[in-house]
Amino acid sequence: MIVRNHINRILADVGAAIPPDGKHDYFRLHRDRFAMILAALPTDAGNRALEIGVNPGLFTQALVRAGYRVSGTDLFPEHRASLWRDLGVDVRRWNIDTEPPPYPPASFDLIIFSEVIEHLVNPPLDALAAMRELLVPGGYLLVSTPNQFYLKSRLRVLADILLLRPFEHDDEFRRWASLKAEARYYTHSRLYSMDQLCWMLDQAGFIVKRRIYGDPWERVGLEWQRLLRHPHRWLVKALLWSATRAIPPARSMLLVVAQRPTG
Repeated sequence: MIVRNHINRILADVGAAIPPDGKHDYFRLHRDRFAMILAALPTDAGNRALEIGVNPGLFTQALVRAGYRVSGTDLFPEHRASLWRDLGVDVRRWNIDTEPPPYPPASFDLIIFSEVIEHLVNPPLDALAAMRELLVPGGYLLVSTPNQFYLKSRLRVLADILLLRPFEHDDEFRRWASLKAEARYYTHSRLYSMDQLCWMLDQAGFIVKRRIYGDPWERVGLEWQRLLRHPHRWLVKALLWSATRAIPPARSMLLVVAQRPTG
């Protein structure tokens, strides 16, 4: 795995390169997720990496800076075509629910499938099996997704029950009901537990090598400079982070490292 100091340098370089009108807020929200995925990359994998769902390209830049030969897929690869050219990254369109993979079998040593599986409309087993075929024997798939058992989400459900509110609030429902065509992928279709995620990987022909409960979303907002500006919100965040540190299965992110069998 990549050492922490190297990861910090990679992400610092990516953050410094974001233009003033770029994705600074997005980077702040996802920086700890990026760090956890980089730390989980297997050291015995080759350097041909496929990132599924590349937009807005910040983690793509991190992978390139880490030394990987990166390719990508996205529903809208044209959105940042100039960035892909600058990075030397081949990005092709792939709607995982409806289209065959745009790359030949056994093209990659490593696939990163981060924060995408929860957006799929169809059950993910076929998509995961297609990713297995894209890997060389012995290649790795890293999957991350929000945890169905995240403590904050469970507390919200409890509040909804006590206050007689719908689990899906009206503004969320109206947004979902108004989505058309591929815009429906901008919302979550469902969340998974660790056991469910690992079962799907097993059914798709993978061997699960590591199960990681990550806490990237709890960390956002705990910067020390925010303590004086928003002390009450900071303290609530700190309590949530402390609780999930003590109870790993209640953390916000599931991260699984799975391997295509060599036989």
